[in-house]
Amino acid sequence: MLTKIIYKNFRSNFKNYVAFFIGNMMGVTEFFVFWGLYSIVKNMSANSVMLEDTLEEIIISVSVITIFSTALMVYSMLNYIKKRIADYSLFYILGMKKQKLYVFVFSEYLAGWMVSLLIGLGIGRGILYLIQQIWHKLFPTYISLCSVGTEIYFNTCKISFFIMLAVVFVLLIWADNSGISRMIAGNEIKEKRPKSIYWSICIVIGGGLLILGYWSYPNNTFTGYVLSHVEWIMGGFLILIFGGGILLEIIHSHLKFYLKNLLKLNQLYSKYQTNVLVLLMFLSLHFIALSYCTANVCELLPINGHEKYYPYQAIWMNRGEKGDISFSETLSHSYNGKYENIPMIRVSSYGNELIGISENTYKKLTGKSADLKNEEIIYIVNEYKNHSGANVTRGGFEYGRNGFTWLAMGSYINKLKKYVDPSSNHPLPNHDTDHLYKIRETVTGNLFGYYKMNDEAENVVVFSNKYFSRQYKILSKKEYEPNTLTLFAFPNESKEKATAKIKKYAKIHGPNDFELTDTPQSTLYITDEFLKTVKKGDIFKITNKIFIIIALLISSIFVSAIKAASDLQYYRKEKEFLQCMGIHEKIWKKIFDVEIQILSWISLITATILSAAYMIMNIHIESERGVIYGYKIWIYWLVILCLYWFMHYILQRIVTRYARKNVERQEKRK
Repeated sequence: MLTKIIYKNFRSNFKNYVAFFIGNMMGVTEFFVFWGLYSIVKNMSANSVMLEDTLEEIIISVSVITIFSTALMVYSMLNYIKKRIADYSLFYILGMKKQKLYVFVFSEYLAGWMVSLLIGLGIGRGILYLIQQIWHKLFPTYISLCSVGTEIYFNTCKISFFIMLAVVFVLLIWADNSGISRMIAGNEIKEKRPKSIYWSICIVIGGGLLILGYWSYPNNTFTGYVLSHVEWIMGGFLILIFGGGILLEIIHSHLKFYLKNLLKLNQLYSKYQTNVLVLLMFLSLHFIALSYCTANVCELLPINGHEKYYPYQAIWMNRGEKGDISFSETLSHSYNGKYENIPMIRVSSYGNELIGISENTYKKLTGKSADLKNEEIIYIVNEYKNHSGANVTRGGFEYGRNGFTWLAMGSYINKLKKYVDPSSNHPLPNHDTDHLYKIRETVTGNLFGYYKMNDEAENVVVFSNKYFSRQYKILSKKEYEPNTLTLFAFPNESKEKATAKIKKYAKIHGPNDFELTDTPQSTLYITDEFLKTVKKGDIFKITNKIFIIIALLISSIFVSAIKAASDLQYYRKEKEFLQCMGIHEKIWKKIFDVEIQILSWISLITATILSAAYMIMNIHIESERGVIYGYKIWIYWLVILCLYWFMHYILQRIVTRYARKNVERQEKRK
């Protein structure tokens, strides 16, 4: 008999519990999709520079989605328990023993979790497949179709199960210690919030986390970079939660303002602890969307018009032999172009090849004297978003020790790769004083063009004339080493044919590319082809970030919808009370709209403030690396911000309208 009552009760109230299933299902789906993308991109990133950057983006997104999914699943499960408390109390009154009730709670909870998990995995797999298909069609160069490993399924199930188990365990321990009567009265317990000014210590801790995130952001290790974003989220969260509680208490002390806005702020005063998880989810999503993703999109814009920063249509590193010189002369004469030969040597650093020149060449190209001695060097960071010659105080050879860095003369061959590869634990780079070079100055410049896929590739190292001459003679004896940099400039009407000739000749007579560097480097760069590759890569990066922004925005709307569905009973009672108090329908609608949206808007405003601070931090750090963005980056930021706010407003209105109609519909039924 009791079993029938339980079954009929659950079936008749299933729609009241649907928020739990949707919340848990969505948490599983988000977790699976982003961890699946991470797994796919990681497997393919070894052969693609663009995917290396995408992998970093997805790692940060995965970190936030993990926080969000965990909080969403915990929130959904807690709401499910709250919905079922009245039913559990009924079963207890009907004679169900406490131990049996606990077993029943766990069994029902486990069954609901399994159903939502399986559906979430299925939807996640479908979304992941669709994303991969779209990426493959749009960017076949970078994305190839591959299956998701079983470890993603296993990890998703494991994390979801542990969250479910933890919530049930805490619930049963609390019920056992407090008694069923307290469990039944759970909805009537008054929620506490920070009131005392002494809680300001938590605000200070939050500010400390923001400062710590600032120092972690430019960290040499990628772990520190990812961690900085988590620190910013947690710092902003502490300031929001504890600062918000104290602010509410200050508002309460101003009685006139407090009474005027009491109904609109009731959600904050009466459900403070319940809203903590919701605020964490909202803040995590809005912060990453408006800070990390938006900042990276702004940095990549515009994707056109970079040709003006490339003074040559092609640069070619060759042996400077008679045949090469004769070819350059003939080609330039045939296609009305110009060429210039510059003595150079290849220089190997950690995972990259650099271009070495003498101080005489440096003076010829820039008009500046170097006056270097012995093994002193000037390091020029290729960057066109800057003021040429600006000092670089961050970046460059960050692995150098006390103003020195280790360099190896020559191309990045296997012998040097084993010696100085970033993944190697070889001790010599820190102790080999014969190959340590004193960095006298690190500056920005764009002597030949921006032909690099990472921070260091194809940057320029200036040596003293004496040292350069000695190394030039040694390396020129090796047939595989280039010693001349030929710069070609052609008019637009002939550059395509001329560069095709260069490619054909260089393939037969030019030095080989060893292809051992961290990112693809070459002895020949055709500007138009290089720019097309960069443009495709930038479009892929922007598209990927826009996808993440949209995914995060939609996730925040789902949170609003789930919270509204969970609180419908509360809103119905509230409306009845307000009607009894003589509140007009029009006023109730305004109050209702504010209550539904207030948490999301508070989080969005907080995330926007953090986003502005994040942009300032990012611009400042990039300026120390020699990159100057100018005022346009703020225009891009403002446009993206306005679009995000507009979409958020529209979607929130849809959720609010749905919730309000639901409350009104229930009222008519009565």
